[in-house]
Amino acid sequence: MSALRAFAAEVALLLAVSAAPAAVQGDMVALTRPSPATCVTDDGAVFTVENGELRPVRGQFMISPPGEQELHPRTGISLDGAPGQLLRMYVWSAEPLDSLSLQIGSPGKSPLTKATGFLAESRQGTEMWVALVGLPAWCSPKEYTLTLSAAAGQRSYLLLQPFTVTGRNFFSERIPLTAELTGIATVPDVHKKDESRLLAAVLATPHPDALFETGTFIIPIPGGRRSAGYGDRREYDYSDGTKGYSVHLGVDIASPTGTPVPACGRGRVVFAEARILTGNTVVIEHLPGLFSVYYHMSSIAVKTGEVVEKSQVIGAVGMTGFATGPHLHWEVEELGVAVDPDALARGPLLDKNADFFDIDHAIAPKGGESNSLYRSQ
Repeated sequence: MSALRAFAAEVALLLAVSAAPAAVQGDMVALTRPSPATCVTDDGAVFTVENGELRPVRGQFMISPPGEQELHPRTGISLDGAPGQLLRMYVWSAEPLDSLSLQIGSPGKSPLTKATGFLAESRQGTEMWVALVGLPAWCSPKEYTLTLSAAAGQRSYLLLQPFTVTGRNFFSERIPLTAELTGIATVPDVHKKDESRLLAAVLATPHPDALFETGTFIIPIPGGRRSAGYGDRREYDYSDGTKGYSVHLGVDIASPTGTPVPACGRGRVVFAEARILTGNTVVIEHLPGLFSVYYHMSSIAVKTGEVVEKSQVIGAVGMTGFATGPHLHWEVEELGVAVDPDALARGPLLDKNADFFDIDHAIAPKGGESNSLYRSQ
């Protein structure tokens, strides 16, 4: 092993002094930045080392201080997804992790979407972590890079792999607006901006203890008429002759004013207030960073901080705020990215038995050869 590490150090040095380092594949390399460490890669890994620092391109990388056993988590990672889809990324580890994060995007650009993982369950010494990842309704078919990072103390695990956003067709419609609704939508108002910032902050803040619902959502008012769908492209005809455009980020369910609105799942109320655009609004957190949102209600029956059960009444249908008729706007957001709520009413939020096993057998003995650890689900 010492001879191999000495050779790896020579390789790292040669790469570091190269003016244009070429990408290499699967190896064990010595790193010096940000601190001395050993990096073990899989056979398909592509990377460079510049000035003693790892520059990963593709594959998995297990980085640890010299002499320490590297992390060997097992992952269940999606290779593709469609706009509006909520992806569940699973990571199993026989050693306790401190953190897990994931993002999808193009190198050098702001990520398309990102997630903070949370510990969902621990069984027989094995932890199962989950990262919920929402793909925006507006994203176009394209090839991206998925980056997953896990850490335990000074040890870290990094996985980079290609990720494909596939195509999806959405409905388009034109909506004429009255002078009153045109004013609500277009007249500048500092209060609307303040309300927008406040709600955005709520939807971007996960709470690690919010492990309330892992089952299937119910559709609020299942017998109501659908008046708009997720991802609808909308063109507004304002009363002054101008136009506006938007993407509808939830589903609208038309029903008479006063119809009871049930919570789609168990969770904690994190917002329950009246707003200018969305009227009487309730937001419930079901899993860390996963929120259901209810707009335009005539009344609110819950308070911030209250834990509600699935099917518990949280308000009543109305047409408060920017609404052309009595209906419920139901939305689901994952850390600020609205996803298709109907899809979450067709199956459980989490499959807690998905490949959950004692992974001790998957960890190579110290000094032995590592197994290939990642797969697609």
